[in-house]
Amino acid sequence: MAEFRIGRLKFNWRGAWVASTEYLIDDIVKFGSNTYVCTQNHTSVSSEENWYTNDAAGKWSLHTEGITHRGEWQSNTYYKPNDIIKYGNTQYRVTDAFSSVGFSTSNLEEYLQSFNYEDTWDSATEYQVGDVVAYGGYTYVSTKTNTDSIPPYNLTEDWDIQTTGFNVLGEYNASANYIQGDVVQYGGNTYVAITTSVNTVPTTIANWKTVAKGFNWRGTWGAGIQYQLGDVVKRQSNSYVGVNTGGSLGQDPATDSTNTYWDNLVEGAANNVMTTSGDLTYYTTGATRLPAGTNGQVLVIDKSTGLPAWEDNSITHPVYYVSEEGDDTNSGENLSRSFASIKHACGIATGPATIYVKAGTYEETLPIVVPPLVSIVGDNIRTSKIKPKTGDAHYQVLTLNTSPSGTHNVSNASYDPIGGDLELTIGSHLYTDRDSINLADNSLKFTCNFNGDGQVTEKTYPRASGATGGQTFNTGKDYVQGQDIPIKSVTATTITINVNGGHGAITDVTNHQFVSATAGAVTKAKPYVSYGSSISNGAGDKWASILTSSYDEKTVHIRPVSGGLWSTGDTWEDGVSDITITNVETRTNAESVMFFLSDKTMLKDLLMTDMSGFAKAGLAATITASIDGSVVTGTNFYPDLVGTTVTGAGVSIGTKVSGFTNDTTIEVDTKQVLASTDLTFTAQESDPNNATIKGVFVQLNPESAIEKSPYISNCSATSITGIGAIVDGEHHRQFKDNINPSNKSIVFDSFTNIHDNGMAFWVTGGAAAEMVSCFTYYNWISYAATRGGRIRSLAGNSSWGTYGVVSSGFSPLEKAREGTLEGLVLGYDDSTRVGTGFEKGERVRGSTSEALGLINAVQGTAQENLYYSLISEGPAGIGTGFVQGETITGQTSGTTATLLPNTSANRGQSGFTLVCAGLSTTPTLEENGSIEFVTGIGNGGLNSELISGADPFTFLITGVSIDGADGRGNVNIDRAKLASTGAAHTGGTTEFINYPIMGSTTTTLTPTGASDTTINVASITGFAANQFALLGDELVKIDSLPSSTSMLVTREQEGAGAAASYNIGQSVISIGSSQMLNQAECFKDFTGVATNFRAVNPNKFWDGVNAYTKIDDEFIQVTGVSTDPHGLATLTLVEEKASKGYDNQDIKIRYIYSQARLTGHDFLQVGTGGTVTTNWPGVPAQDPIQANEITEGFPGRVFYVSTDQDGNFRVGKYFRVNQATGAATLNANTFDLSGLTELRLGSIGAQLGASINEFSTDGALSQNSNSKVPTQAAVRTFVGVQTTGALADAVRRADAGIATALTDSRTYTYFAGGFAI
Repeated sequence: MAEFRIGRLKFNWRGAWVASTEYLIDDIVKFGSNTYVCTQNHTSVSSEENWYTNDAAGKWSLHTEGITHRGEWQSNTYYKPNDIIKYGNTQYRVTDAFSSVGFSTSNLEEYLQSFNYEDTWDSATEYQVGDVVAYGGYTYVSTKTNTDSIPPYNLTEDWDIQTTGFNVLGEYNASANYIQGDVVQYGGNTYVAITTSVNTVPTTIANWKTVAKGFNWRGTWGAGIQYQLGDVVKRQSNSYVGVNTGGSLGQDPATDSTNTYWDNLVEGAANNVMTTSGDLTYYTTGATRLPAGTNGQVLVIDKSTGLPAWEDNSITHPVYYVSEEGDDTNSGENLSRSFASIKHACGIATGPATIYVKAGTYEETLPIVVPPLVSIVGDNIRTSKIKPKTGDAHYQVLTLNTSPSGTHNVSNASYDPIGGDLELTIGSHLYTDRDSINLADNSLKFTCNFNGDGQVTEKTYPRASGATGGQTFNTGKDYVQGQDIPIKSVTATTITINVNGGHGAITDVTNHQFVSATAGAVTKAKPYVSYGSSISNGAGDKWASILTSSYDEKTVHIRPVSGGLWSTGDTWEDGVSDITITNVETRTNAESVMFFLSDKTMLKDLLMTDMSGFAKAGLAATITASIDGSVVTGTNFYPDLVGTTVTGAGVSIGTKVSGFTNDTTIEVDTKQVLASTDLTFTAQESDPNNATIKGVFVQLNPESAIEKSPYISNCSATSITGIGAIVDGEHHRQFKDNINPSNKSIVFDSFTNIHDNGMAFWVTGGAAAEMVSCFTYYNWISYAATRGGRIRSLAGNSSWGTYGVVSSGFSPLEKAREGTLEGLVLGYDDSTRVGTGFEKGERVRGSTSEALGLINAVQGTAQENLYYSLISEGPAGIGTGFVQGETITGQTSGTTATLLPNTSANRGQSGFTLVCAGLSTTPTLEENGSIEFVTGIGNGGLNSELISGADPFTFLITGVSIDGADGRGNVNIDRAKLASTGAAHTGGTTEFINYPIMGSTTTTLTPTGASDTTINVASITGFAANQFALLGDELVKIDSLPSSTSMLVTREQEGAGAAASYNIGQSVISIGSSQMLNQAECFKDFTGVATNFRAVNPNKFWDGVNAYTKIDDEFIQVTGVSTDPHGLATLTLVEEKASKGYDNQDIKIRYIYSQARLTGHDFLQVGTGGTVTTNWPGVPAQDPIQANEITEGFPGRVFYVSTDQDGNFRVGKYFRVNQATGAATLNANTFDLSGLTELRLGSIGAQLGASINEFSTDGALSQNSNSKVPTQAAVRTFVGVQTTGALADAVRRADAGIATALTDSRTYTYFAGGFAI
């Protein structure tokens, strides 16, 4: 049977052609738009791009034709015949297969054309044929492919107009680009653009065509407004239309009589037209305009006219209001326009002015600076409440990498030699006339004509030596060298100082020409930080006011003023080189300051609350240091360490800091030796100087000097750990008493402070405060006066809390009176004294030591203490002063006595009396001063013992006795002249041999041998026989002058130099005859290296100037003398000085020591602590501590009249009355009964005993009275006249004395009938 295959009877549809596929005859595939039938079995090619070249011919036959829509033309695409593609708005048919790259009509024929609307024309778009765009009011169709071809400008090449129309754009804008069809309003008309244009006004007919005419209402005419044609305005009672095609500016319609710019549109009545928003009309004889009032005015009936009028509402100038309903955008001038914050009001108000704070609670961003002469007054103390706002204050504490020094370079200097003013050009700076500067030594170079050299010689200033004149005789020191120099005036780039003080070294009045200056010539004098002045960051975009700083001035408190808060990214502006800020503490409002009070300000009827941050003193510092004796050496010390307790490994228990010298040296009260170690300094809990100070309600404004005290009246402040008020004179240290003084004070009247474990009042730094009815409750410290602060209080109280009133220290602002302890004290056994007694002003000598002294005062109940100036310790080099047990003899009175057999025989001054030297009496040296003893090393008395004189206390003066200057003084000398050796010399020496330099000189003509007695010289003029000549250091005696060129001499005379050989040309100086200096006497021993010595009368040494003077075996030259301007002062102390001072120990007397004077003060359970431990109204959890009522740290004093909860009435610490029992306690060294008419002892209660009204001197006791008591002399007189009886016998026994009554231990003498038996 034959095979029958159905598949061969018809075509076999295989679908779309596939590469690399086996095809058979009659297979049909679709390739492109056509179908093909297979004519030869084969495997298709591997890609369709090769089909036409490899498979189409001979393997396939066209079956049917068709088209395939391929969409938008794409590059890199293979297109086949009859593919339809769209490009632009035209469709194309593919005629030959190809792979596309860039569009081309090759292999294409146009199939169908159309339009494509592309919206507004865009320069960045490529447009194809048929694309339609809108441009202006027209539409355009693209005639060929184009990009960035503007339709109106390319009509013949790329575009055809399709339609015309309008494009409404509103008001004409001169800066806009207008094109055909754009429609704008210009004035009262509308215009259509017929060309493209920019800044061509629509009235230009070449570019615009009028569409419609009309009016454009512009409101009230304004002189500064540009008007156009058709604009309509209102002017007074009329309206006008603009008629000038060019418009108008500043052309008043009411005065345009020619109608050049304006024409009347509507006329109205002039008196009733409202011209301004808010205008009113009212009726009189007709409608009348009332112009709008100003902000805050009210409408009233004028009392003089009876017509409506505006007037200010409740305004009296200058007054401002703050209320809870206010707004800081208001004027604040009346209640309805009040401010919302007190801070804002203080920023607006300038004194004299009052700010009224209405009832409410005001949360404020702090601090608030109250300007001078501005008062803040609340509604009342209960309702006007001020508290800190939550968040950060404008108060920051910056930690600087180094202390500021304000170093500047000098680019020019101008010196006035007459007045001494020096103007320095230093560039931009922040100095003020409250500052002082230092000039680096030899930093400024000038030329002058002092030596007649025509401005050639260059000299540098200021000089430490080499100047002609200077501060002291022959020092060669310029006046300002090493000194703080006050700035007299400033400009933006200069400062002016005075460099001679009227008597400086720069005395040449010829012109001084500036040459140059060394780098950093000008630095700011300490203190570097000027409180109250402005400081900028290094970039200059932030400014702040400086408030205060630490002692080392590395920690600075600021109040940012502009540019925002500071950060560690800022630097501190410091002249040549800015300072890095290492840390920034931004305080919260509660921990900053509520009010900074300026001059003549006031707070009244306010309740202030919620400040916080005070913490009691404790650990003050930990510093690595060493101790040698009483001297502590380390770094970063500061004055407030005085009084702190020192602990550490090896430190003696109880050691306290007794004195501050500088930032590297302090003193302690216990001598010890300790290598470098960590020392811990702990402050007393009652010490506010070392407490944490934050959260202050009231404080002085550092920017404002106080002429009249700020006044706080009828206010209260409450808080937990807040501080009521700080009055710190240090904050005003920048105000100089002789330039712009500040009283540094605040007055408080009825200012109640309730601060749980806080502090109420702290007056410090030489400031002062007066307080009336100021009550305090629960405070850690109630009242405190430190660093010279002064409190005067009347009718105040200290209720509960821990410490009542604290007073310590002295003012750092006061210039102390400086002097020295003059001499030592001799103590003798008064029973050994023979003679009339030692006298003040006589000399006394020791029989054994040969020491010599001058008695300055005779003290003691038996005049047994001799205060003396030590003239000599005895033989030079070996004497050690007066010794115990030796006999001393008065050189004038002849009195003798034996010194005590112990260390009190010769000792440093102590007790209640001191003899001092060098104390100025201008102004008058008065009582109530406080003496500080400066620790050092000096002669403490017996065996010349060296003592430090350290004393942890200062003492108050109760008596002053002044002796005028007696002529003593100093003689300045050059030592070891003429080959002699410097040696020690004893006080009391009177042999001073003078060898005057006569002024003539000559030179040798021939060599001179060491043994030659004839010296050949160029001339003998000025030389004389029996006088001397000086060759080198050798003094020779001139025996004769044989010729005009020779001298016959005796060699090496007077111990001055050894005979030597001299060459030709040796200088020979004429020396006069030797003579004793008349009445010249050395007052005190001096060493072999001393450059001056004390003299009884230094003026007797003037002849020693320009001469050689011989003392013992040493030749010296006197370079100058000075007489003491002040004599001796004998001071009596309130309290006994226990520790001894050394001879010539430095002392300082101050009158501005801390004190609190309290009259009628009430203490209530002081020591019970804060609210928790006080437990009011229950029983306190801890007992009161009466000792805490008053805390004194010398020299601080508290003078008080007080009562306490137990009825104890006290007048200071010396007089007390217990009102419950009536017991009185008196404790004083002296008791003055002047004015007392009667004294009854033991007469209280039952009125027992006698009343005494007289101390009688009646030696006869004739009145026989029970109200009179005889004196010692009266008793002695009465007894002395008795001749019989036991009394007479007792008298005889007394007259005989023990020495004769008791002849030895076994023999007795009996008396009978007046005769010895």
